[in-house]
Amino acid sequence: MKIFLVSLLALLFVVGCAQTTNEIQPPEMFYGQDVCDECSMLISDAKFAAATIDLKGNARKFDDIGGMLVYHMEHPEAQVRAYFVHDYDTQTWLRGETAFYVRSPQIHSPMNDGIAAFADGASAKTFASRVQGAVYKFDELRVHVHLTMR
Repeated sequence: MKIFLVSLLALLFVVGCAQTTNEIQPPEMFYGQDVCDECSMLISDAKFAAATIDLKGNARKFDDIGGMLVYHMEHPEAQVRAYFVHDYDTQTWLRGETAFYVRSPQIHSPMNDGIAAFADGASAKTFASRVQGAVYKFDELRVHVHLTMR
């Protein structure tokens, strides 16, 4: 009987650990097929692609980080639950709220907004020195974009 109870508890523990979290995930991107919600161009470069998930679970996709920020400045009714950007070096998804950003005219992004995202501050600083850019955290970048773009 003890062996049965121990086995049952072990099984419940394994099943409990295997369950997925409720953490929100970025939408799947189909490069060369998906269209940017801001400018209607095809999304083709993962280095600059971005996305948001709103409170209702709807995804919006963007070909440029600046376009994502401008879109949500102009559409405050689309309340964002999560922002996603790609790491410039690895093209892996990052939460936009925790990424570090470099802005420079030397960065040639799809809409020429000149913004690249990085997973860590050290990578962003190194890249910024190469392209004579400035490093921003998410909220700083949003303010900067609001004051300088479109």
